Amino acid sequence: MNARGILVLGILTLVALTLALVLGRPLTTPPAPESEALVPGLRDIINDVDAIDVIATDGSSLVSLRRERERWRVREKDNYEADFGLVQGFLRDLASGRRLEPRTSNPQWYPRLGVADPGEPNATGMLLRFPGTDLPGVLVGNLDNTESGRFVRLEGEAQTWLSDRRLDLPGSAVRWLERAVMDIPASELREVTLRHPDGDTVRLRAADSDGDDWVLMNVPDGREAAAMWQLRPVANGLANLNLDGVRRHEALPDEAVRALYVTRDGLNFVASLFEDEDGRWVHFTVSAEVSAAAELADEDEAEIAEILTDAAAVDGRLSPWQFRIPERKYEVMTRRLESLLIEEA
Repeated sequence: MNARGILVLGILTLVALTLALVLGRPLTTPPAPESEALVPGLRDIINDVDAIDVIATDGSSLVSLRRERERWRVREKDNYEADFGLVQGFLRDLASGRRLEPRTSNPQWYPRLGVADPGEPNATGMLLRFPGTDLPGVLVGNLDNTESGRFVRLEGEAQTWLSDRRLDLPGSAVRWLERAVMDIPASELREVTLRHPDGDTVRLRAADSDGDDWVLMNVPDGREAAAMWQLRPVANGLANLNLDGVRRHEALPDEAVRALYVTRDGLNFVASLFEDEDGRWVHFTVSAEVSAAAELADEDEAEIAEILTDAAAVDGRLSPWQFRIPERKYEVMTRRLESLLIEEA
């Protein structure tokens, strides 16, 4: 599958998931009577909920999730896209959950079950609220001894309950994000260039259509390229690329490393990589050369327009952001020429 195919497949998958969830696919478990429902009233309006606030143990806002145009976004991360499946799955778990057994209604025992109000001494649980609705907030406490259910308490009520759900809440705003940035394997690329500010350059070109064999193009006289297993990871720089953090793009430092990934279907991914006190970051711009698009499309104007439209769409999704990436992926995407040569005797 080529890069455009991967991107289109991702969009279609998201649309299908959105329709399946938003149009009210039946829950897989029988509905609980309102007297037993984990969050009374949630099941009836689950498709209308467009805001969720998670309050941390200390009473601060951990994450504010807002749904816009059928996509969930994380306010604390500049409205970057949330993991749609995670948010909707958690909502559906809440909507189908039951209160199994009553437990303590004595506030002195709340800390032991993790259902003390956020900000109270010894509080350990998290509070969920649903702004814009009449739904009650719910305090999500500790797992019981069997780790099959979690203790909960509706906000403002004294009674604590054992639920039939684990309700594993991500404990940071980052963990609510859509972590996948892209997944373009080496087999979809024909050329990779890494250029450091001091001029050090790595140039790789695909030697076959499978992405298994690559040629290091700028081997100095008298030197030899390293083994293929050392070259191949560089060509896989865009494969399985996931973020550890995200922020709005503002500017790039002069010392940024520039990496160009040219796909077989005519897209140019330019990655600018740099480090600062907050981690290792990459910023992308995406384009398609008209001449290359014309050659790939065999002068078909409609297909040329499609390639250019694809490039603009991908650039529109990626270029507004800087992505913090894992150290190992950063090192692969910023390799130097010497590290890809056999050591001199």
